[in-house]
Parts: sequence; C-alpha cells; structure tokens
Amino acid sequence: MSNLAPKLDLASAARRLAAAQVGLRERRRFRRMPIEVSGRLLDPFGRELDCRTADISPGDVRIVATTLPTVGDRVVIYLEGIGRVSGKVARTCGEGEVAVIFDFSAHKREKMAEQLTLLINRDLGIEEPVRPVLRDGAHHVRLDFETGESYEGEVSDFSLAGISIKTKRPPPLIGVWVRVGNVYGRVARLIEGGFAIDFQTSAPAAPSIDNDV
Repeated sequence: MSNLAPKLDLASAARRLAAAQVGLRERRRFRRMPIEVSGRLLDPFGRELDCRTADISPGDVRIVATTLPTVGDRVVIYLEGIGRVSGKVARTCGEGEVAVIFDFSAHKREKMAEQLTLLINRDLGIEEPVRPVLRDGAHHVRLDFETGESYEGEVSDFSLAGISIKTKRPPPLIGVWVRVGNVYGRVARLIEGGFAIDFQTSAPAAPSIDNDV
C-alpha cells in the first residue's frame, strides 16, 4: 500500500501537466489583434460595466474598463459588431485591463475568426469581405511605409496574422513598418511578385507614418 500512493500521485501529476500543456498550446494558437470595439460587461454580481477591447483573438480578449472583474470571475461581454461572448478572467494586464479566455466551442471560434476578419477588412479599407485565401477577384489596399513611400497593392492572401501583397514596385526592406488602412505591421518576408506583412499588436513607438501621406 505504501508503494501504491506515490504511483497514484505521479500519475495524477502527469495528467495535470499534460492538461496544462494542451491548454497552453490551445491559447497560443490564437494571436490577438489590435481591434478596438466598445461593449458592455456583465460581472458575476449582475453589474453591467462599460468596456472596450484593447485587442482580441478567436480565443481570448484584453478588456479595458474603469471597474474590472477579478481574476477567476466568469463574465459575459456584449461587443459591438461581434455580439455576446463569455469566458473567465485569466489575469490582469496592467492598470485598468484584464484578459478573458473565451469558453467557446471550436465552431464558435471559427465564427469569431470570420467576424474578426470582417472587422480587420474594415480597418484595412476593404469594403467587401475578404476570405483568408483569395481566389477570385482582386482587392487593393493603401500601403504607407515608414520610409515615406505610399502606394496601393493587390491583396493575394489574408489572415488574422498578416497579409500578402502583390506589386510591380521594388520590394521594401524586411522589417520596415507599414500601415495597411488603419492596421500596423512589419514587412516579414519577400514572396514571388511581392511581399508579406505580419500584423503587429501595437503601433511603432515613434511612428513616422503620416496619416496624410
């Protein structure tokens, strides 16, 4: 009997570790994007609080509010243009901010990804919905580089993490900041006939990209 207990404890610890690793991988699948929308948060006490998103992904959201729920609270949030979401407050993220992990099913996460794609399209200045991989038709976006250069490019591929651009112009340098509509990113790599931009969760610290360029 004395030898059995340690084995049971080790097995239990192994299961907890495996579950934690799965949860970590699940959270890391999603990249939060700097999409700001207003909303109302319903806390466990039934209070409705004004809030807004600082960034959001299909798996979680960073909420800014004057009054915040505490870590561990389960909350319901109504976001403009997205609707009702729910989840658990996972941690504080600085003064006036908390991160909420959604309790979505896989199907709900897919729908959320589609909604976020439409919101990013709006910020990029694309009026028509753009699918993650474009096959039919062409969409053009305005590109403003920190170098002062500005021109339109054709969208060849699009996701929540970035965008691929086709252009006949000489490619920009890798690492250069660029604004696509209202979203900031960096030139990540060169592709055939163009380049790819990785979206960033924040603007450059000292942006030299003028809105009126």
